[in-house]
Amino acid sequence: MAADHPTVVERGLRLKKAGNDLMDLVGGRSVHPINVRIGGFYKMPSVAELRRIRPVLERARDEAIETVRLVAGFDFPEMEQPYEYLSLRPAAGYPIESGSVVTTAGKAFAVQDFTAHIQEQHVEWSNALHATLDGESPYVVGPLARYTLNFDRLSPIAQDIAREVGLGTTCRNPFRSIIVRAVELAYAYDEAIRIIDGWRDGVAPAVPVPPRAGEGFGASEAPRGVLFHRYVLDPAGIITDAQIVPPTSQNQPSIEADLRTMVQTWSDLDDHALSHRCEHAIRNYDPCISCATHFLDLTVKRS
Repeated sequence: MAADHPTVVERGLRLKKAGNDLMDLVGGRSVHPINVRIGGFYKMPSVAELRRIRPVLERARDEAIETVRLVAGFDFPEMEQPYEYLSLRPAAGYPIESGSVVTTAGKAFAVQDFTAHIQEQHVEWSNALHATLDGESPYVVGPLARYTLNFDRLSPIAQDIAREVGLGTTCRNPFRSIIVRAVELAYAYDEAIRIIDGWRDGVAPAVPVPPRAGEGFGASEAPRGVLFHRYVLDPAGIITDAQIVPPTSQNQPSIEADLRTMVQTWSDLDDHALSHRCEHAIRNYDPCISCATHFLDLTVKRS
């Protein structure tokens, strides 16, 4: 791919550097930020610091828009998902750190009711927990779900480039999730610029959070999809019970369903090509384990 498009790697590196610069400023460092604390942050960026980084983010936004055009030109297998999509939907804006839970089937519930609707269970063939929605069929979280359920919340720039490349307001081909991710990247830089333009100095970096007994819930939209946390604290603020439901376990049944469909649909491919396509199917949901999927052990028995 890089050989056909020599600018892919260069563009990716520039986008990564812009993101790292922003994380260094806000988080203290780009990987595993250290500026976050209970109640907020240790230090807020100043208007002057943010203004200095603004031109970098503007260029990154332009790079992201070009990335959308680039990846939209890739060849994608024809495949449509029938699964229910689930994502957060906040009162305003595109979902990142807050919102209630909504689905394409019209279901809606508060984050604190997450475990009443999402059931995790062990299956004998996997070490990963599998999740279902209301005990029914698989569902999907992640960029396709966020995009489909919140297209109207994207910034005009992100909406325009999505329409330009023919993405539409709904996407059900998991292989085209790379286009949606690129659109979200353009939105992220656009949103960062919007926040910078409205930033003011003198904002308190944190609020006091005295320890107390209780139970707390929270959900955010990680790149892979909805990430749910629940914690029980004792009067000293010590965690006595915790539950984390990551996006990958929620998508696990859908990933396996996709693999079954793909093996049946493309059984005419040789073993190497079929294995490669199955690796793509996993990365459609979880690019974070793209290296791990090189270890996919595919055994094909042909009749």
